[in-house]
Amino acid sequence: MLLLLLLQAATPAPAATPAAPPPPTPWEAREKTNANGTTSVSASVVAQDGSSRLTVKCDKGAEAVVSVQFVSRQQLQEAASDGSYAAKSVGLRFDTGPAITYDWQFQGRVAYNADAPAVTALTTFLAKAKSVQVETTTASNFAFKATFAGPKSDAPIRQVLSACGYTLGAVPPPLPAAKK
Repeated sequence: MLLLLLLQAATPAPAATPAAPPPPTPWEAREKTNANGTTSVSASVVAQDGSSRLTVKCDKGAEAVVSVQFVSRQQLQEAASDGSYAAKSVGLRFDTGPAITYDWQFQGRVAYNADAPAVTALTTFLAKAKSVQVETTTASNFAFKATFAGPKSDAPIRQVLSACGYTLGAVPPPLPAAKK
């Protein structure tokens, strides 16, 4: 019996498996360094039905670009024969208001809008919304809607915008033209 106890004491304890990181808090601003050395700051939330993610993102490379992105589990658009994707309409409905519709860029399951005036309007409404509904069509041309919880405050949206030099509610000035 004593030998058995000594053997157990000498046996190393199994290594603890690292705990999985907790799921991100909805609309929590997070900074990430990309493989190419650029950084990005984003805040996002998953749809109530788990079908998609809505993100506000600042990419800081040669130029700082803020975009509103929508990523679906299903294909939203097929590439043309030359590999390009056409823009198509996406509407965002904040709380019970009318849909605000812009043409967004698509790549398969991802839709995004980086047009500064559109991003300014969308983030201004988003910062105050209790819920957001995204409306578009799938690659098969069926209606697609996803509902998201709005942020608890405007702080995460402001944090993402300020990382790229934007101010909530103000369209940033255009970039200076490149000299020839």
